[in-house]
Amino acid sequence: MARSSQSDVVPRSSLVEEMAGGELGDQRLHERRDRLMTVLEQHPDTAFPDACADDAEVEALYRFLRNRRVSREALIEPHVVATHGRCAALDEVLVIHDTTDMVFAGATARAGLAALGKGRQGFWVHAALAVSAEGLRAPLGVLSLRPFVRKTQPPGTRKHERARFEDPDKESRHWGDGVAAVRRRCGAAVHAIHVMDRAGDSYELFTAMIAQQDRFVVRLTHDRRVVTEEGPGMLHEATARAALRCERQVTVAPRRAGNRPQQARKKHPPREGRLATLRVRVCRVALQRPAWLPVTAPRALDVHVVSVAEAAAPAGEEPVEWHLITTEPVDTVEQVLRVVDWYRTRWMIEEFFKALKTGCAYEKRQLESLATLLVALALLAPIAWQLLLLRHLARAAPDGVATAVLSPRQLQVLRAAPAGARLDATPTLRDVLLTIARMGGHLRQNGDPGWLVLGRGMQKLLWMETGWAAAHDGRRM
Repeated sequence: MARSSQSDVVPRSSLVEEMAGGELGDQRLHERRDRLMTVLEQHPDTAFPDACADDAEVEALYRFLRNRRVSREALIEPHVVATHGRCAALDEVLVIHDTTDMVFAGATARAGLAALGKGRQGFWVHAALAVSAEGLRAPLGVLSLRPFVRKTQPPGTRKHERARFEDPDKESRHWGDGVAAVRRRCGAAVHAIHVMDRAGDSYELFTAMIAQQDRFVVRLTHDRRVVTEEGPGMLHEATARAALRCERQVTVAPRRAGNRPQQARKKHPPREGRLATLRVRVCRVALQRPAWLPVTAPRALDVHVVSVAEAAAPAGEEPVEWHLITTEPVDTVEQVLRVVDWYRTRWMIEEFFKALKTGCAYEKRQLESLATLLVALALLAPIAWQLLLLRHLARAAPDGVATAVLSPRQLQVLRAAPAGARLDATPTLRDVLLTIARMGGHLRQNGDPGWLVLGRGMQKLLWMETGWAAAHDGRRM
C-alpha cells in the first residue's frame, strides 16, 4: 500500500497556477480571477478593499463577484480537478464529509441568506475534504462543496418521520448528494473511504452507499434495532456483549468554552486535554430497517460495528464513546485499529472550516448577497486548504525540509525578517511555521499557533516577498 509523502500532497508553488484552468468564458474574467487569487493568497484574512492596491482594483473585484457569468462551480472546478489528481496518485483516500454554518453579522438583510436571530444571518455548507489514508494523513483538497439555505418551519410544528423521509429538501440528503458527487468525480481511479460524524447516521444513506459498493466509516447516533447470532435486540446490547478486541491510547485535545453558541457548547461541552485509554469491541450485525421507512427499502443491512469506549474517564469529564458502522474488514486487530484511526482523522475537516472562517476571515466578508458570498467561498476555500496543509505538514513532519512548503526566495526573505534571524541554513518545517506565526503576533509560550496569527504571518511574508522581487527586478534593469 502506498503511503503518502510530501511529494504526493504538497501544493504547487502558487494556487494561481492551480486555479487558472477554470473556464469562465471570457479572457478578461480569467485575468481578473488570476489577479484576485494572487491578492487573496497574499492577504487571506484581510478585508477585500484593504487587500486591493487602489480604488479601481476594489471596483474591479466587486464587479467580478457580482458578474452573473462567474459561478461558484466554475471557479472551484480546477481545484477539484487538481485534488482528484492528488487522490489518484495514492492507493486509498479518506473523504471526510461534514456540514458547517456560515454566520454573518449585521442588521441589514442580505439577499438569499436565512435569518438566524437578532443581527445574525447565514447559510450552510456541506463539504467533502480528501485526506491521505496512510502516511502523513495530509489534506489533499476539496472534492465537493455544496451550499444550501435551511427552510424555516413555523414554531411548534414537527413533521412525522415518514413525511420527513419523503421531503425532497430534507437536510440529510446533502450527505448522500456529497457522496454521489465524489463518486462521479473519482470513479474507479480513487479508492475512497467516506468518513462521517453522527449527522451521517441515516439508514437511507447506508443503503445507497452499500448498493454502490462505497466504502465508509460513520459514527452512529441512534441506538438501532439489530439482529446478531444471539438474536434480535438493540445495538447497545450487542456491543456490550462483544468481546474486547484491543486497546489504544490516544490524546484527547482540550476544548474551551470560548464564545461558541450555547447549542455548540451543549453538543460538544468544554473539556480538559488528557491521555485516554480506548477499549475497542467489534460485532457483526444485521441493521434493521426503521419502521417508518417504506417496504421498498432493504429489510436489513449487514455491517460491522466498531465500538470504542474510554476506560476510567476523569471525574466530571464526558468519556469518549463512539459506535462506528462500516463495511470494512475487521478480522484482525490491525484492521480494527485502522477503522478507529480513520474516524479519528475526521477532525481534519473541522480544522479546514476554521482555516476558512478564521485564517481567511470568510464570515467577516461584507458582501451583500448569497450569490456574491458563494463566489467568494469558491475563491477562499482552496486558500483555506493550503493554510491547513502548511500547518499539518509542520506538525506531522516537523523535521521535514522547509523547501517542501516554501520556495527558496521565500526562505531568503524569511531569514531577512527580524523574526527569522535565528533560522539556520536548513530550517525544518516546524522552524518555518513558528517563524511565520511570530510574524503574525504569536508568542512561543502560547503553544501551537492558531489560524489567525498564521494567516497574518503568511500575509506579511508574501508582502515582503513582493517587495523583495520588485527591488531585485529593479536592480537588474
